[in-house]
Amino acid sequence: MPKFAQKISVVVPTLNEEGNILALANRLHEALSENFEAYEVIFIDDHSTDNTIKVIESVSHKYPVKVFLKKGKRGKAQSLWQGFAQASYELIATIDGDLQYRPEDIPGMVEKLLTGFDLVQSRRRVNHNKNRLRNLASKVFHFAFIQILHGLNFDTQSCLKIFYKKILSEVKTTAATPWTFDLEFLIKVRHAGYKIGSHDIVFEDRAAGTSKVSIIKQSWEIGFNALKLKFMRLTPVAIPSIGGSSMLEAGHAFKGRRYITHSTLSYRISALQTLIAWQKLFIFSVLVLIAGSFIFSPLKTAIAVVAVLSCIYFLDVLFNFFLVSKSLNSPPEIKFNQDELNLIDESQLPVYSILCPLYREAHILPGFLDAIDKLDWPKDKLDVLLLLEQSDSATIAVANTLSLPDYVRVLVVPHSMPKTKPKACNYGLSHAYGEYLVVYDAEDIPEPQQLKKAFLAFNQVSPQVKCLQAKLNYFNPYQNLLTRLFTAEYSLWFDVILPGLQSINGYIPLGGTSNHFRTKDLIGLGGWDPFNVTEDCDLGARLFIAGYKTAVIDSTTLEEANSNYKNWLRQRSRWIKGYMQTYLVHMRHPINFFKKNGIHALIFQLVVGGKIAFMLINPLLWVMTILYFAMRATIGPAIEALYPPVIFYIAVTSLLAGNFMYLYYYMIGCAKREHWSLIKYVYMAPMYWLMTSIAAVLALYQ
Repeated sequence: MPKFAQKISVVVPTLNEEGNILALANRLHEALSENFEAYEVIFIDDHSTDNTIKVIESVSHKYPVKVFLKKGKRGKAQSLWQGFAQASYELIATIDGDLQYRPEDIPGMVEKLLTGFDLVQSRRRVNHNKNRLRNLASKVFHFAFIQILHGLNFDTQSCLKIFYKKILSEVKTTAATPWTFDLEFLIKVRHAGYKIGSHDIVFEDRAAGTSKVSIIKQSWEIGFNALKLKFMRLTPVAIPSIGGSSMLEAGHAFKGRRYITHSTLSYRISALQTLIAWQKLFIFSVLVLIAGSFIFSPLKTAIAVVAVLSCIYFLDVLFNFFLVSKSLNSPPEIKFNQDELNLIDESQLPVYSILCPLYREAHILPGFLDAIDKLDWPKDKLDVLLLLEQSDSATIAVANTLSLPDYVRVLVVPHSMPKTKPKACNYGLSHAYGEYLVVYDAEDIPEPQQLKKAFLAFNQVSPQVKCLQAKLNYFNPYQNLLTRLFTAEYSLWFDVILPGLQSINGYIPLGGTSNHFRTKDLIGLGGWDPFNVTEDCDLGARLFIAGYKTAVIDSTTLEEANSNYKNWLRQRSRWIKGYMQTYLVHMRHPINFFKKNGIHALIFQLVVGGKIAFMLINPLLWVMTILYFAMRATIGPAIEALYPPVIFYIAVTSLLAGNFMYLYYYMIGCAKREHWSLIKYVYMAPMYWLMTSIAAVLALYQ
């Protein structure tokens, strides 16, 4: 019985090795036949001028040996890649054909691999090679270019290594020179988050033939390549899904960490990297320019900064007035009356999937199940997935003790980084049965007929509409002052602002819940960005940038407003951080963004970028205003100097008319939601804005 329940492919690059092939084949057979279920040896011959190919063909009748003639230029790097393409088994070994590395070491290396490594590289501990110059060059190179430069402590020029074939789907080398495969391959394997182990070996003298390598030329080539690799820019590596239309097990590897996100979303439009190189350089350059301008011309610089800010604020005042007017004069929400809902033939309804990500929320699970039970949708066509984190044993235990309906499934999300709500939703998306899909939070109480309204809406709207956003509000608005202001804010946002954005076909930042999709559309978009902490805002942006639309349906989901200031601050700082991520991710190519979206690109600046900027800048302007009136005799002239006449009138208009209008908009939102008793609390909104600015500073720091 073999030692390992494994099958192994051995790739051997050869060039004029006729004197070593027979012994190599015999020793490989002895080492592998007793230890593995099956093996194959793949020789890639680099156009040998001796009888190497004939010798290989002679042993192919006795052993499972294949030989292929190398295509392209000479060099071991390309030979190995061509050999990998011919490998049949999931376990791959590489070894040179000169017998300086012993085939008998392969079983020991596989044993090391099976202890939890993805690749095992040989490391010379005993050196029987008599070429002193080569040995010295190898030691110097290893210390200077491998240990010091790259932090690796094994032979990077040894062809003897064992690894899993799956690595080849993620790691590619440039093979820039014939002898620079190994170091680049190992660096990229490490970057992709795979675990590399080493195995001590004995390095022998060449059994037959002469070396094809010029020590000086090879040392220069490998050393220069090692320096180049040190400064090589490594991009995130895509981890493929397990196959089919599913996104399961897909993700990215970056800087030695593997992120299984169950999403095929490209890293180029993901917050895996929030800031890319040119953005960092641009921000740094702007800060240096402003700082330098303040040093050499402080007054003119301050006037210019104030002028720019005042104009942006004034533009935002006009835009919000236009948006609210559009929303009130021609509300675009998709509405259905009871008669239309009653005409639905329930036998023709499709399966509707509901994703509910939970984390440490066992206490509210029964309430969620009760809310779902009240949905007006055939229960045999409901597919409810409770998405629980593997580490959340308390919620899992409660879910297992409940008598769950047949339409509810408990899905435990395997542990992987990042541990975020969007990652859990991506996992649920790959398991969803429904033609349509919606996301609800555990505390949500959706309107019973919301699914039917969404179904009718999808059959009515243009195919370009990929998402329907239900309105959100709170079931505890009167708990304290914080919940009153929070409710007023949500009433304005979902009942006035979002319909206004829909009326101009603009970008709509989605709410964190009650987003309805056709399941296939969401899979086509790559699901949610698992690295964005406000994945709803990001998905809305991706829909908009891709040329799709979001519509608002006249149906409400009630949530629980955060009544604790510390909890509210954590929640709000996370939301704002997500807005920052979304803005920076989707402004990586600003010129193309503006060319493609025109005026809507400017609207995106105001809805996302502008809101972030205002939250951070508002406290400074408030302090200046207070100081101006409180200490006018001493500070007043200095502040007045910052506001030339035209800028002064713009700033005063934004201060007086703008703030009055924003308070009035809050009142309109409360009135539309019929929260009449909340209107008087709207005058406390400036205090709420200050709290939001504190959250924005925390978000920027994070």
